Amino acid sequence: MEIYANTTIYIASIPRAVSGGPELLHQLCSDLLRRGLDARLWYPTDDPTPEPTVYRKYHVPYTTTINPSPENILIFPETMAEVYPRLEGIRKVLWWLSVDNYMGHLKYLLETQMDYFLCHTLRQALYVFSPDAQMEHWVQSEYARRYVRLNGVPDAQVHFVGDYLQSGTHIGLSGGGLKTSRNDIIAYNPRKGMEFTKELMAAAPDLAWTPIEDMTAAEVHDLLSRAKVYIDFGNHPGQDRIPREAAAAGCCIITGQRGAAANDIDIPIPSSYKFPDDPQAIPAILACLRACLADYEGHIDDFAGYRAMIAGQKAKFRQDIAAALPVRYDVPKRQHVILREGPHVGMILPALMKLENLDLIGLWTDQPDPVTVHFGGQARPGVTLEEITFLDQEGRLDAVFFEPGAEKEAAGLKAAGLKHAAIRWLRW
Repeated sequence: MEIYANTTIYIASIPRAVSGGPELLHQLCSDLLRRGLDARLWYPTDDPTPEPTVYRKYHVPYTTTINPSPENILIFPETMAEVYPRLEGIRKVLWWLSVDNYMGHLKYLLETQMDYFLCHTLRQALYVFSPDAQMEHWVQSEYARRYVRLNGVPDAQVHFVGDYLQSGTHIGLSGGGLKTSRNDIIAYNPRKGMEFTKELMAAAPDLAWTPIEDMTAAEVHDLLSRAKVYIDFGNHPGQDRIPREAAAAGCCIITGQRGAAANDIDIPIPSSYKFPDDPQAIPAILACLRACLADYEGHIDDFAGYRAMIAGQKAKFRQDIAAALPVRYDVPKRQHVILREGPHVGMILPALMKLENLDLIGLWTDQPDPVTVHFGGQARPGVTLEEITFLDQEGRLDAVFFEPGAEKEAAGLKAAGLKHAAIRWLRW
C-alpha cells in the first residue's frame, strides 16, 4: 500500500491495553516516525488519557479522531476487526498479530453482545474477508498466512510483517555468547497449556519445574539465562514472544504442535523437539527433557538457527514495513532531537519548534514523571534519561541539544549508553 506526501497513517489500538500486541503497534508507529512519515496511534475512545504509561517511552503521537480520506491508511489488529466497515473511504490494513485472538474476539462478541447489536457487530468483524481492492492483510506468522489464504484472501493482498524482541530487555541477543553454566531448570508459562504441563509434572516430580509468573522483565531474563529448557504445550497463536525470549537467552525449546508450532517457519527447531500434547507422548517428552538436562551442551546447538532468526528480526521488521508501505515521494530529511532543560529554555524551545528541518521529540527534565512540560505557552512531552537511551537504541534520535554549562549532564548521558545520537551545544 503506497504512501504519498499527504498520507497520514493511523494505527488503531485498544485504549490502555498492555500486552505484546499493543507494544508492537507502538513499535510500528515508532519505525514509521523514524523514516520521517506522518504516523500516529488511533484510540477510538473518549478517554482523555488512552495511552498506557508503559509505552510512553516510544514517544509516538496519538489521536482519538480519524480523517477517513482516500490518501490515508488505517492499520488495525485482528482484535479490532469490527472497525473495518465503520470507516469508508480510507485505505485499510488488517494486521494479523494472532489467529487465535481473532477467534477469541469473535467468541467474546458472542458471549457479551445481545440481539441486533450482536449480529451487527459480529457481521462487522467477519466482513474483513470480503473482496476489497482497498484492503490489505499483514501476517505476523506463517500460521496467519495460511489462515487468511484459507479464507480466500488473494496472495497479492497479503504481506508478511513480523515483529521483534526488544534487545537488552528480556533477552541476551547482544551478549557475548551463551552462558553454558546453567541449572537443571525447566521453565514454563503457566498461562499456556497448563493442563498438559501438569500431567508432565506429575509424571516427573523429581525435575525442577519453574513457572514464569509474577516476574519483572529482568527476573524473566535471569530465569531463562539459568534454565536449560523451556517448554510450551499451549496454543501458539503466532510467533509468540516467550519461546523466542527463551531461545535467545539460551534455553533448549520443547513445544507442542498447536497453531504456529505446527510449522517449521514460525518455530524453526528440529521436529524431534515438537510433540503432540497427548498422554501417550509423555514418556518421549520426558526422555527428551532429561536428555537436554543431562547434556545441555550437546543439544543447545540444535537451536542455533532459531536464535539466528530471532537476532535478525528487528532488521527484517524494518524491511517488511518498507516493502509493505513503499513511499512514493521524497521524504524531507529532518533531525529528530531532544532539548535538555536549562536556564534559557523558555527562549530556545519556541525557536527550535519553528525550524522546519527539526522534529523536537521532547524536553529532557529531571521531573520524576515528566508527562508534559509547559514553557511560555509551548507544551512538549517530558523525556527521561532512560527514554533518551531507549530512543537512541531504536534509531529515533539524531541529537541532544545542551546549553553551555551542562557538561556534567552531557557526560552523564554518554555514560548512560548513548551510542548513535550526537551531542550538540547551543550557542548564541
